[in-house]
Order: sequence, then structure tokens, then C-alpha cells
Amino acid sequence: MRHLVLVVTIILVLSLSSYGRTNAQSSDSNWTYPAYDSNNSNYNPQSVINKDNVGQLQLSWIYQVPVNPYHILGAPPALGIETTPLVADGIVYVATPYNRLIALNSATGGVVWNYQVNMSEFPSKPWWSSAYIISSVLYNNGTVYMMASDTSLYALEAITGQVKFVIPDIGKDIPGNTGTYYGEKAPLIYRNLLIVRASTTDYGGRGFVAAYDLTTRSRAWIWYSVPPAGGDPNWDNQSKLGNVASYQSDWGSSGLIGGGAAWGLMTLDQSTGILYFSTGHPSGLYDAALRPGPNLYSDSVIALDAASGKLIWYYQIISHDVTEHEGGWSISLTQVSVGGSNRKVIVQAAKNNYIYVLDAATGKPVYNPVRIGPQSSNSPNDDGGPNSDLTLSQQSIVGKRICPGPDGGVEMSPAIHDGVLFVVTQNACGVMTTGPVTYKGQTINGYIYNGDPSAPQNSTLYSVDLSNGKTKWTFNMPFRYQGSSAVVSGGVVYVIDRSGILYAVDEQSGKLLRSINLGGLGAAGISLGPNLRGEETLFVPAGGGDLPTPTPGVVLAFSLPAGATGNQGGGFLGTQELITIALGVVVVILALYIIAKRGKK
Repeated sequence: MRHLVLVVTIILVLSLSSYGRTNAQSSDSNWTYPAYDSNNSNYNPQSVINKDNVGQLQLSWIYQVPVNPYHILGAPPALGIETTPLVADGIVYVATPYNRLIALNSATGGVVWNYQVNMSEFPSKPWWSSAYIISSVLYNNGTVYMMASDTSLYALEAITGQVKFVIPDIGKDIPGNTGTYYGEKAPLIYRNLLIVRASTTDYGGRGFVAAYDLTTRSRAWIWYSVPPAGGDPNWDNQSKLGNVASYQSDWGSSGLIGGGAAWGLMTLDQSTGILYFSTGHPSGLYDAALRPGPNLYSDSVIALDAASGKLIWYYQIISHDVTEHEGGWSISLTQVSVGGSNRKVIVQAAKNNYIYVLDAATGKPVYNPVRIGPQSSNSPNDDGGPNSDLTLSQQSIVGKRICPGPDGGVEMSPAIHDGVLFVVTQNACGVMTTGPVTYKGQTINGYIYNGDPSAPQNSTLYSVDLSNGKTKWTFNMPFRYQGSSAVVSGGVVYVIDRSGILYAVDEQSGKLLRSINLGGLGAAGISLGPNLRGEETLFVPAGGGDLPTPTPGVVLAFSLPAGATGNQGGGFLGTQELITIALGVVVVILALYIIAKRGKK
């Protein structure tokens, strides 16, 4: 009987989603990538919800996320829901920090299915960093992909939630690695390849990006962002492909080498087969003087041949980073008009508050990096280029106020529409201290980078013309901003600060159209898509986390009331549609009942 109910539910969802597709504005209004599309634009072309009616949005439903069933000793607390919901054919997909993937009915918020990864096995895996968070998932051709915190990749059937396959333990047995990893980011798909990576930050893992064959599930190639622990004297022998000159014995020969994780969102040009991503900072817990050199290929924008993993070009934004001012949560691929000609470019906004616009084919800057945000202080080597101090130790900045701090500058995914970048920088500073730290299973006298609560804590949304790098307007917010992507759609820019306030800002003028207090932490961006009734809907995750007490969080849905200005959605199902669907379900139930009876004979 349970299977019969599941089948009926699936048929009903499929019937309703078919109706929704017919009445929704366009098929591309589905939200199937973490940042809407494979270019990471965070721009949805729908125009049903727009700047003229965003003030009329009403709460449609609230889904209460289940409580974390796992309490793992030694694991840092979860910091909130960080997954932008996906929307595909009437189903909303969102993941929790504790590795539960949930599929919701987009019209009601009811659960279609959920899948919980068994985290009780994670502590037995020596490559796991004891950190758990899921910050993005991917929908592709009827399958939802999620990398679990233990670095295993799950592929689930989008309608039923059944597991199609698992590529287990991607972070296990990485050559040259003596640190640990955790999974958090969705993969990308190129032809028959799944392109993946794992995060490591200050856990000392060796940063990498790898591709797996979708048919055999075997690894096709792997590219490393840092040398193996112990160093490699020939590490920078490809420096002719980038903007930074070679350095004898770059990284040194320390067994403490690690970091450089490709933890942000990647982008892929399907027409050229080039994969683009940014890499993080070197592990900052040990003395940077032990890793002399620019430390290629950390803190860099990287272009690889997606089919082979071969390096095409790189652009290092910070050489020998000591302040953790790596690139932000994502890079974007777009076309802009510069000097009267169209250019395909890569856009990277970084924690050092610089925006880099690079030619997608060569990696060369289209113009000088653009500076946003408040004045920096005690940030050596930020955009230093050839003038960077390549033997610097953190000792030179111990006890000083460092601005931007460890959490930004830019700590989120920007949005791009019509040649304009919408990006938030947060004004938050930090202080470097020293003391014993645990690193790679040992206690060392290391460096600790903490936030400075006595410094200003606010943020600013910038509108930047990508044709020339000039600021068009700014919108100030009184609280910090970290983790929530900017989204632009229908002439509105949506941003959510850490206090949980959703701002809707006019795309052209920067004026506030509406704000909503969500009542919970803002750590993930919104998404838009048609619900099962064909109504364009705004889906908003909020809250969650373990500080100061466990709060599982919610997903909220907002839509326009019937008759609202500009509401072109399909509206509620009419009597005839309901009768047709109901009859179809009855017929299927009767057929299944007859089959079941015959099977008993």
C-alpha cells in the first residue's frame, strides 16, 4: 500500500508540473543551478514578479526544516541553511547542513521526499575534517546531485528521491595529502564528466579539482592547486601561463603545506570546453615564512581544459597571502562591451574588495582591478603583484586591526545582468593572534585570525558597470552580509543580510522597494520559479544553525495575490483541470489494484 501511495503522489506531481510548465511564463524560469545558470549569473529572466508589484508579495507557505538528528563530538556548529533552493518542474530542492536533501511541493510546501545521509559513519573516516555543511546542489536532466560532508557524491532521482549512484569518499587517498577535507559544493557536468572538488580551508588538505566518468564512476583526471606536503622543487614550471613569475622552490619544503581549495562555485563554457574556478588561500595556521614564494596556484582564477584537466591559464589575485583574502563564493562568465567591442570575460569579486575582470580566453585583465568597500588597513600583498613580499610572516601583523577581516570584503556570490555586476561587500575587520593550534593532527605554535567585534559591522550593495568598472549606485545595509548570493530578476535586486532582512532594491536606481524581516539568519540566496499552479514564486531559506541553540530553519514561499498588478501566472487550477487530474489518478489506482489482485492469484 505504501508503494501505491508513492506512485499516486508521483503521478499527481507530474500531472501538476506539466500544467505548471504550460502556464508558466517560460521553461527557462526553472532554477536548476546554484546561481540560476551555468554562468553563475544569478539572473532569472522572469518578469511576472517585478519592481512594480514586489511590494504585493504575500507569504504562501512555510516549511519547517527538521532538527539535526546528529550531534558529532568535536564537529564545529552548523551556521545555518546555506543552500539556495533549486526549482525544477514544480519541485523545490534544498539541503540542510546535516546532509539531508529535501524535495518540496512548490505550491504547498509539502514534502515530496527527503533523503538523509548517514552521518554516524563520518567520524570513522580519517580524511574528514569534522565539518558539515551543504552550500549548493545541482539539478540536471532529472537527477539531483549533492556532495555529502564526507566528500561522497550522491545522485538522486529528482521525482522519487531514489539513489541512482554514489561515488564514495572522493577526498580519500588524495596523493600528497596529509590534511583533511569536507564536501559542500555541487558538481558541474561536462559531456560525460562530473567535475568535483572538496573544501579544506585551514584543515591542511591539498586543494584539488577532479573529474569522474559518469558511466564508469572512475576518476578521469585530477588537478592540484598546491604541491604535495613536503613541497615540489618544480612546482611553478607552468608560470609562463599566468601573470606571476616563477620562484625557486615555491612553497618551500615544509610538511605543513596545504590549502588552496576550489571551494567557490565553478563555471563552464560549454562552447569552448573551458572550466573556470577560483582557489582559496594557503592554510593560514602555520607560519607563512615557511612557504616562501607566490604560492602558486592558491588565491588564483584558474582555467582548465574540462576534458583533460590541463591548465590553460591562471591569474593570481594575491601572491603569498597572509590575510586570507581569497576570491569569493563564485566566479561568473559573461559578455560585456568594452571599448565598443564585445568581450567574453570572467568576473571575480574577492575578499580583498577588488573586482577582477579577465579575458576568458587569455586570463589577462580587461582593465585594472576595481576597488570597492571601505579603506583597507594592515593588508600586505593585497593586489600587490610584483611588489608583493614573498617571504612575509603573519608575525608582522599580529595584534593589528586587519581590514577587511577574515570574513570579507566580498563573502557571497554576485549577480550579473545586462553588463552590470551587483555585489555586496561587508565592512568587518579582524585581528591576528598567536597561540597553540591543532593542525594536521599535531599541536603547533600557530596563528589565529579572529573577527574584531569593536570594528564597524555593516555592508554595502554595489552596482558596477562592467564595461568600465565604474560604480552606478550603492545601497547601504546596517548589518553584516555573508553567504547569501545577490539575485536580480524583474528589475529587482534581492539580497539578505546576516540578521535575516530580505531587501528588494530597484535594479536601475538602487532605491529600496521593500524589506522583509525573515526572523532568522540570512546565509543563502533566494530563487524564483513557477510553482505547480503556474504561479511565479519567490523561495527563501532562512535561519538554521547551532548557535546559540539549535534552530533548524525554514523555507518560505512568497507569491502574488490573485489579481495583483503584473500577475501573469497560471492561477489556481480550474474545475476542469482538477477533474481531469483526479480521473487520471483514479484510473491509475484502479489499474494498480487490479494488477495487485491478479498477482495474488
